[in-house]
Amino acid sequence: MRFAPVWIGLLASVLVGCEAATEPAPAPQASAPAAPSEAAQTAVAHGLLHFSAGYRQALLEAERENKPLLLFFTAQWCKYCHQMAGEAFTNPQVVSLSEKFVCVLIDADSAPEVCREFHVSAFPTVQFVSPQGMPLNRIEGKRPGQQVMLAMQAALQTAALRNQPTAAAIR
Repeated sequence: MRFAPVWIGLLASVLVGCEAATEPAPAPQASAPAAPSEAAQTAVAHGLLHFSAGYRQALLEAERENKPLLLFFTAQWCKYCHQMAGEAFTNPQVVSLSEKFVCVLIDADSAPEVCREFHVSAFPTVQFVSPQGMPLNRIEGKRPGQQVMLAMQAALQTAALRNQPTAAAIR
């Protein structure tokens, strides 16, 4: 069966989502906005979630508000990212739970250093992070709203457990 490797590769990309592009993204046209982060925010689908601008600024906001972060790693060229944003990120339960997080949209083409920091090479990826920057939970590939909601609940529980004082600290 000489076509088996092709089918396995296609199946893997469907199960995981979009992989990082091997070619650079096309250069913006003259009519595109001057700031790349603004272009990324409008060109990348985000559903109904409210996203803070920039990972570093959002980390400070998360620490100040004592909320975990929801990092949505995506790309304009990733069809599975757009599908997930249009389906899971419009789910009323997901939208409601998102208010307990500082949500950050990380465009792979605009913020490759953040992708490297979190070892993200497949899209979409959702990484949950504590207000102190510690990883809590992660989902890779396009997921339905119900699975995203369960992952969000698990991340909130893990964050709450990490924030509880230990018995030694109470004494």
